[in-house]
Amino acid sequence: MIKVNDFVVLTEKSNGLAVNSVGFVEGIKRTKAKVFFIGKNKEVDIDLSKIKFLDVTQTGKPHKYKICNVCHILKEDYKDFDINQTDALGRKTTRPTCIECRKIIDGIALKTSEKKRMNEVKPEKFFVCPICKKSSIPYVTANLVIDHNHETGNAREWICDSCNTGLGRFKDNIELMNEAIKYLKRHAKN
Repeated sequence: MIKVNDFVVLTEKSNGLAVNSVGFVEGIKRTKAKVFFIGKNKEVDIDLSKIKFLDVTQTGKPHKYKICNVCHILKEDYKDFDINQTDALGRKTTRPTCIECRKIIDGIALKTSEKKRMNEVKPEKFFVCPICKKSSIPYVTANLVIDHNHETGNAREWICDSCNTGLGRFKDNIELMNEAIKYLKRHAKN
């Protein structure tokens, strides 16, 4: 019996939502449930016959299925998720984002001509990251990467890998970065 606050998975396409979309129950009335589907950030009234209970603690490693952290659709691990790295016990782990969502996140790869151009100005002896201003000895005290625009494939500049990861975490999205700045300012006095 599905209850309020349970996580559920959609068993058939409905309301523009894909099969296996994950949501949580906000309310139940007779044969319908009010479900907030996380991946679409959308509340839907749906027939109880179209959803089933999902124990989210039984997803992800070491289980067969996991929930993509972008689309929030329950998918098969190692089939729908690329291998990312090896954990401390030597086991392969998969990315938290499914292959389909990674295509959107990764966007257009750095153009070959741009890579060639940037390699001609590759920092060799000393480098100051244009974002964090940290000084480093390239590939000794910091790894450097060619940052690029994922919509055009054009290079931007050489930056440290930490800043590149940071930009990626914020999806190269200025609005998200502004929200992070507002958040830090709001908590600066604490």
